[in-house]
Amino acid sequence: MYKTSSQATHQVGYLRLLKIMLMIGFVCLSIIGTVISTTTTTYAAGRPGGNVTDPVVRAVDIAEPAVVRIITTVGGHLTVHFSSTSTVTFPQSGSGYPLLLSGSGTFITAHGDILTADHVINPPHDPSLDQFHRHEAATDVAGCIIQIFKPGSSQDTAIHVEEELNNGQLASDHKYYPSTSEV
Repeated sequence: MYKTSSQATHQVGYLRLLKIMLMIGFVCLSIIGTVISTTTTTYAAGRPGGNVTDPVVRAVDIAEPAVVRIITTVGGHLTVHFSSTSTVTFPQSGSGYPLLLSGSGTFITAHGDILTADHVINPPHDPSLDQFHRHEAATDVAGCIIQIFKPGSSQDTAIHVEEELNNGQLASDHKYYPSTSEV
């Protein structure tokens, strides 16, 4: 009889321990659930960019509003020398062929001063810029050739004229206006 009483005591102790462990488990789960549901991710500037606890993401979120896009416009005319006595400047409307270039800069003061590379606001006048102007002028030059120099001819296409401008068969000079930039 002593042994059965001891077995019953062990079973009661085991059940009591099981109940306590189960209650502790539920308490821990409810605490974890409460912490998770009330924790929110904080974003810099109130917009999703990343968790501000990550120093790289935080640096990007803070610096991003300071970066600006700069659009620079370079305009120019192309003067074509059809002969030693005949030159025509294109476009004939007088407005020039605009080329839009894009770059970036960053605010460096609270007064709006911007730091950027020189080539963003003062693009170099290199062969690619000349090629752009020849390409833009080719249609106008072909039209001029057909109207003035070869009436009734449709052989001089813009592609043909552009090739002649690029290889020097049609001599030309480029004139560029000062560039203008917008932030």
